[in-house]
Amino acid sequence: MKIGITKMYKEIADLIGLKDFKIVDPYNSKVDCDFLIISKGYKERVKKLNPEAEIFEVKSATFTDLIKSLEELKKLGIGDEEKINNSIEFLKHKGIEIKKLSENIKKLNIKINPKTEFIKKVVEDLGLKISKDGILIIPDYLFDGKNIENVIILKTHNYDLGLVERIEDRYLQIINKLEMQKR
Repeated sequence: MKIGITKMYKEIADLIGLKDFKIVDPYNSKVDCDFLIISKGYKERVKKLNPEAEIFEVKSATFTDLIKSLEELKKLGIGDEEKINNSIEFLKHKGIEIKKLSENIKKLNIKINPKTEFIKKVVEDLGLKISKDGILIIPDYLFDGKNIENVIILKTHNYDLGLVERIEDRYLQIINKLEMQKR
């Protein structure tokens, strides 16, 4: 089976122990692959260009999302089961570390108003309170450059980081910016 992975998710190959794959751009062109690993939300677009390929959408807003994606790939027989199990344990440990860092924020009883479902998932995973009158957190792609008072702008697509680092960075941005606001 020919497996293609998008550039943004190339780290998935390491996490699942996949050796035989190629980096592809199925969002904009037809690729010669039987199985494609892509970003969540692009299945229809990719299917139009690659109707023969089986498509797997990676969910990765949170460590929990990524763990579920790895478990699904394991069920599909994609990758090495032992490597996937080790990666899942690694990600669970990362999640525990992040949640420890968020304990101080939780004690401050800060309310958060996440602008998108994506950010809401991260905030909920941190165990923070959600409220319409909370501190607004918006993704950088929705920031209009205007009022930034009592607003946290979350950089969402930091392509200089690997997949696991990007997820960790989202949590840390929220934790660090909330700590700065409460000083």
